[in-house]
Amino acid sequence: MLDILLYDGFGHHDSDGERYAAELEAAADAEVPAKHLVQFAKVAAHTIGEHLGDWPRARRLGDRLLAGRTPDAETGKAWGHVYVARLLAGDVAGAAEAEIDCCRGAGADFRAAIVEMKFLLVAALVGGKRAGEASAIYQGALELARALGDAAPSRAIAVASNNLATELLEAPSRTQAEAALMLRAATASHEFWLKCGNWLNDARGDYLDALVANVLGEFAKAMAHIDRAFALIAANGGAPVDETFLHLARAHARRLAGDEAAAASELELSDSDAEGWDDEGLTSWYAEERARVMPDAIAVEAAEDEDWDD
Repeated sequence: MLDILLYDGFGHHDSDGERYAAELEAAADAEVPAKHLVQFAKVAAHTIGEHLGDWPRARRLGDRLLAGRTPDAETGKAWGHVYVARLLAGDVAGAAEAEIDCCRGAGADFRAAIVEMKFLLVAALVGGKRAGEASAIYQGALELARALGDAAPSRAIAVASNNLATELLEAPSRTQAEAALMLRAATASHEFWLKCGNWLNDARGDYLDALVANVLGEFAKAMAHIDRAFALIAANGGAPVDETFLHLARAHARRLAGDEAAAASELELSDSDAEGWDDEGLTSWYAEERARVMPDAIAVEAAEDEDWDD
């Protein structure tokens, strides 16, 4: 049952975070097997710390999970997640202890563990709407990660970079420095997904690159990334939801290029695809993204009513 809670149940952490947090706290009353410890610490910090904004509560749960345990190669990263929870809860000494224990679990070469913890911290700060604080840590950690070469913790870097780029992308405005950081983070996200992901991660990297290029007014670059993403998806059997969002990004690029007819055609394609979805979360995400990139376009519901009247 614990694996269902930690993996399948995690899908509800955003929509019903308080309930999910309570379920995690109840589950921690029983002994957590070593194979689940890292995931448990991860979802606890993410749900309670980032989404609910209660880092002291996240720290308390993390402390319960780790009580009486010794880090090893299988469980060491759990201390990395608790390091973040303790640090953001204001427990500096406890965070330092968790950092040391995470390094102990990594073995003799703990350089990657240190770098990964910095990216876990960046991701937590960004998730808590503290991108400004995350940026200085991010740039230094990225330099360290590249110095590690193939030993770098690629997935943690890709996730933190993606989150940082997306947070800056969705901001109502950006300074020149923030725009440069957004571009750097998007580029790094794609770079490190190529080291640890698959073709879909590659295509989604192009999608993020296209979104960033669009908000920077570089619609030709955006189109190149979109075309590449479509080619990757076609070569691998399709990804309908991703294709819908790519059509929306292309509509934005076409509008930026001044081709309103092509923009309207792409928007019609993406709207038609999204109309068939029955996932409320996905539909809401599409509506929010559509309003962000095409704010002057007629709302989907209004367009449907207009067609009905005709």
